[in-house]
Amino acid sequence: MNGPGLRLLIIIGEGPANEDIRYLEEGARERGHLPLVVSWNELSVALDDRGPRLCAEGLPLAVDGIIHQMSTDALPGLTILGAVERTVPHLNSTAAVLRSADKFATHVRLAACGVPTPATAFCPDDRELRLFARAYGYPVVLKQPDGARGAEVTLARGEDELLERAEAIRGRGTPLLVQRFVAEAAGRNHRVVLVGGRFVAAVEQTGRPGDFRSNGPGDVCRPVALTEEEVAVAERAARAAELDLMSVDLLRSRSGPVILETNSFPAFGGFGHVDLRAPVLDLIERKVAEHRGRPAVPLGILRRRTPPWQAPAPAGAVLDPLPAGGAAERESPAGENPLTTPT
Repeated sequence: MNGPGLRLLIIIGEGPANEDIRYLEEGARERGHLPLVVSWNELSVALDDRGPRLCAEGLPLAVDGIIHQMSTDALPGLTILGAVERTVPHLNSTAAVLRSADKFATHVRLAACGVPTPATAFCPDDRELRLFARAYGYPVVLKQPDGARGAEVTLARGEDELLERAEAIRGRGTPLLVQRFVAEAAGRNHRVVLVGGRFVAAVEQTGRPGDFRSNGPGDVCRPVALTEEEVAVAERAARAAELDLMSVDLLRSRSGPVILETNSFPAFGGFGHVDLRAPVLDLIERKVAEHRGRPAVPLGILRRRTPPWQAPAPAGAVLDPLPAGGAAERESPAGENPLTTPT
């Protein structure tokens, strides 16, 4: 990217940054950007007659773009992002993340866009589970609508086992999904990463011996080449999901590729054969450049005791914490480093 580096805010869930985030942060620094990794619970939003402004430590935050790792485990963080996503370029939108976290909403949207998926039913009670399991033919897959990484997903080989396993995974709610089992793909799927709607890379995931799942901890990943049809189906799924940064789990069925689920901010593990940071940073750079072509929205300046952006200290003013009557300017105290004002 030409010109000065970007102030990139990388929002994570609670706790320390994982390896994927540190990997992305390192790539941003190598490009000359100024990344700041912050947990969502260190942020706030101030709303007044100037509109919403992203803040930290009570002060408006100067930021050019946002990349985040949040999902439904950080709903308050998504609320914060949602308040400013019209004014700050970002990856991914809150609406797309929430939809992706809901497995059945994802299937509905994929089907509406002509993306092949395994037959799936949303069942509020055992009677519906039995009816659809019989229609699909045993064995069938049972899952929670919002499970992740293979959690609360099980296989039922008959009606007694169906009801028993449904009760076992029903802890967080009564409705469950019952899904036709793609037997020929058991224990193996293809995790496909897409950025900006375009295919980037794929790995084949193989589950542990005896486990029909292949998207949980301990799975084996290896690079895999996709067919043109598989790439086309994955990219169609990306357009349907409207996620800037995502992965899909693709199964090879007898009738062709089917999409099992979508994931926002996919794990980078297993993709050592390709630098996944490059297309991600390319995309946020492009979004910022497009945003700068529109009228600028002032985002203010963040002052901290230890400047997080590693930016040079320009002369200028900073904003006090937001008082009831609006923010007032004052000179920066000696020894404190204000951030560069947004361009």
